[in-house]
Amino acid sequence: MSTNDLNTLQKIMAVGKKEFLEKGFKDASLRNIVKCAGVTTGAFYGYYPDKKALFEALVSPAVNGLRVMFMTAQQEFDQLTEAEKKEAVYEYSSDEVKKFMAYVYDYFDEFKLLVSCAEGTDFSDFIHDLVEIEVEYTLRFMKSTGNDALASGRATPELLHIISSAFFSAIFETVKHNMPRETADNYIDSLRQFFTAGWKRILNS
Repeated sequence: MSTNDLNTLQKIMAVGKKEFLEKGFKDASLRNIVKCAGVTTGAFYGYYPDKKALFEALVSPAVNGLRVMFMTAQQEFDQLTEAEKKEAVYEYSSDEVKKFMAYVYDYFDEFKLLVSCAEGTDFSDFIHDLVEIEVEYTLRFMKSTGNDALASGRATPELLHIISSAFFSAIFETVKHNMPRETADNYIDSLRQFFTAGWKRILNS
């Protein structure tokens, strides 16, 4: 790709991000993106087949990076011994939440697009994907440590899904409301303490 092509692509992406942030995906105007980027519609199509592809190009790297980081953390914890899991579960979770939020704030605009502007795209349920991973590994934790939360009725897979959904939705409220990083860190710390107390009750630990 030539320098001119790269500059044009960067301009389209910058203008596209601004348009999506201001209007959301559904109401964003491809005509306006092209106009503000100073390119023809034909030139735009040389890079992207439609505005959906542009949106995907803007958010996919952040989504994929977060998912890899989250999966890696889950898999690494899953490899610990039973005793290590029981001892480290809450501290490990706390550390991973901090890393999670640091990543989100490093790509704040991209996650703003995802949580506030993605209606009408394939990314509108990206939080659901994180929830599914969380529930899967929570069940694996319970099984591998012999925890009786399911057998005793203190928890069900449905309840785990609801709790996880609530947690991730709450986390991304920081992005929806444009919280400064320091404010978000304090908010997340309180949120983590609240959910940890609930998990201790469910896990009877």
